[in-house]
Amino acid sequence: MRRIAFIMSTFPTLTETFVAGEIKLLISHFSGSRIYSLRPPFDKTLHTESVDLMEKTVYLPSSLSTVCLKSNARWFIRHPIRYIRVLLYLMYHTASNPLHLVKTFYLFPQAAHLAELLQNSDIDHIHAHWSGYPTTVALAVSRLTGLSFSFTSHACDMSMIKTLVAEKVKHALFVLTCTVDALKFVRSFLPAEHLDKIRVNYHGSNLQKFRPEFRRPHSGSRPIIVSCADLHERKGFPYLLQALAILKKRNLDFFCFIVGEGPQRPLLEKMVRTLKLQDQVALPGAVTQEELIEKYYGVADIFVLPCMIQRLRFFRKNVDLGRLKILECKMSRGEGVQKDGIPNVLVEAMAMEIPTLSSEIAAIPELIRHNQNGLLAPQKDPEALALHLTALIQDEKLRSRLGEAGHRTVHQFFDRSKNIRELLDIFSHSFLYGPIDSKETEARNRAVKTLLHNS
Repeated sequence: MRRIAFIMSTFPTLTETFVAGEIKLLISHFSGSRIYSLRPPFDKTLHTESVDLMEKTVYLPSSLSTVCLKSNARWFIRHPIRYIRVLLYLMYHTASNPLHLVKTFYLFPQAAHLAELLQNSDIDHIHAHWSGYPTTVALAVSRLTGLSFSFTSHACDMSMIKTLVAEKVKHALFVLTCTVDALKFVRSFLPAEHLDKIRVNYHGSNLQKFRPEFRRPHSGSRPIIVSCADLHERKGFPYLLQALAILKKRNLDFFCFIVGEGPQRPLLEKMVRTLKLQDQVALPGAVTQEELIEKYYGVADIFVLPCMIQRLRFFRKNVDLGRLKILECKMSRGEGVQKDGIPNVLVEAMAMEIPTLSSEIAAIPELIRHNQNGLLAPQKDPEALALHLTALIQDEKLRSRLGEAGHRTVHQFFDRSKNIRELLDIFSHSFLYGPIDSKETEARNRAVKTLLHNS
């Protein structure tokens, strides 16, 4: 039985439940596997599933710690040529992006320390989550130790920072991505033989947790609208508040919970006061998944998430990313945007038969087909959001039809128990036979896209 080292930048986090659930199931299958986190968790609120996995997590010391520096000294003494060759390889392939080079150089001692740990363990494969620095560490460890590695790309990570992506794909045993939209981007610059390694595997959710029977009639007469996400700019909450102000002007009765925490809280609180929505909107902060189901999904009549594509501009204040991070993204010559993949909260709400409204951007149309299993609005368009919310508030039959259709969609394509079986097949096939056949990969990715749009 193979044993896998899962590399994470920070584990666990409140918002990455999809990663924790996936790793938990893989560890149960590949017994003896472990998680290696480059940093300790910083979220104060954590889900039960994630907390349980912390027992199987090794938190690596910082690159400048005595432990790391001693590991690097041993590597340099025992294998000087290999050590220097790997370091020069990373520096050469990040030279076009000086900021990325500096960060990679800083991470290298941590990677060498992990390489020493894995060399003296029974781990025989590495899998990194997120294509950025966790996969950089996986690549370095692989070249130091000879262990095979693979990685999962999430959301827009490859399109935000393109530096080193081609090398990572070239040397990986296989690559997973969670959307067809992400696959389209890498097609624009990777050679065909490297694309053969990339498979689309939707994360899905644990649908046993999100069941329609957990919903209950709420005591109030006015419809309850729920939204949930980190309070970041790309989530589009200012446009939702503007749409809610339009509903109020039209004398529509409603109440909206915007659940989550993040850097836009001061702006959103100010907008609530300015738009005089204190009696219609609450921002309860971050909650656990259990609380989200019980207190918010359970009473929701409508779920809305007005995501937007956020362009990265160096001279514009960005509460999500610092200017150095934006400069690093610009130097990588990627798309220059921040965007979501398929937000898990949309899958969760649809699983509970809550009629769902979101934006027609990025990978969201891979989940929601307008007026078939949910509603889509143009991004940054409060009038369109208000129009769709009005329809959902006033038409109970529309809510029921979309809720039921959304439930069917997620059970067909976004059931974690089904998708994890495919994921296990990918891991097992690759361990036994190496990279998956190019024709099989292309056929699978094409089938995913066709099924989603024709079902």
